[in-house]
Amino acid sequence: MDLSRQKSEGWLDPILKGRVSCHEITWTEEKNFHFIQTGGDLYFHRIPLSGTLPHCHDFAEIIFINSGGLCHKINGERQKIRAGNLIFLRPDDIHCFLPDDDFNQTEVLLIDFDLELFLSLSIYLENDSFLQQLTAPVLPPQFSLDPAETSRLYSRLLKLNSPAIPPLLRKIKLKILLGELYSRFFIDEVNLLSEAQVPDWLVKLCTLMRKEENFCAGVERMQKLACRTPGHLCKCFQKYLGKTPTDFVNELRISHAARLLIDTKEDIIQIADHLNIKSLSRFYDLFRRHYGLSPAAYRKLHAAKRKF
Repeated sequence: MDLSRQKSEGWLDPILKGRVSCHEITWTEEKNFHFIQTGGDLYFHRIPLSGTLPHCHDFAEIIFINSGGLCHKINGERQKIRAGNLIFLRPDDIHCFLPDDDFNQTEVLLIDFDLELFLSLSIYLENDSFLQQLTAPVLPPQFSLDPAETSRLYSRLLKLNSPAIPPLLRKIKLKILLGELYSRFFIDEVNLLSEAQVPDWLVKLCTLMRKEENFCAGVERMQKLACRTPGHLCKCFQKYLGKTPTDFVNELRISHAARLLIDTKEDIIQIADHLNIKSLSRFYDLFRRHYGLSPAAYRKLHAAKRKF
């Protein structure tokens, strides 16, 4: 069967530059596709057991499973997806839905949006590293929400899709939502590591390195815990987290330094020494890079806040 490419023209709202649609899928032994559309972009589908037609898009799409489950065939691979799963599709990902023996019905929400919003996100976040994390894997990134988070996101999407909200306000709310999702899942390495494609040993290593005695000991401790060559370790950090092992360790150190500056009266030189950063100028440089001001100014700023 020929591959179809879904176009933004005719599908995305021209003002919103996006679309939120809700699809209730029932699998049937009938040979033909049937659907009914009601208000608020709600669709009821009866789909043959052979599945939906393989297709790609010229826009980005987030698939959100609210209830049930199905088989998602994506770039030639099959994945079972369940309630709470979020899948971040790229425009050229080729995918279709197939039935899962465990579920006869599934509710799927699609968040579709124009590619120009990627530029808006990178400007808003002042960071485009999420694009690398999004586009690097062969399979689109997939994450899971717990039941409470699933319910909250579902309710929020339904409200966002209400025609009672003016289009320009809906666009603002959509951009806020996208900014929250991408910053949560593609900026913080803890959430990046929840992706199934990340090796278990790397997940465990990053968890261990968050202990104070380990990040203070530095990259040497990381290499010992990893039982991997330095070259392989660096390659995996760049591939899955978009940073070097040294960057990872220094971020943990500087975050801890910020807490010590706020919660203790320990001298700055003692904090740097505690974190095993031997050069005070290096400590100041790292701190300014992460917080935009010196350790002394950071402590003074938070001391002033406590007076109010």
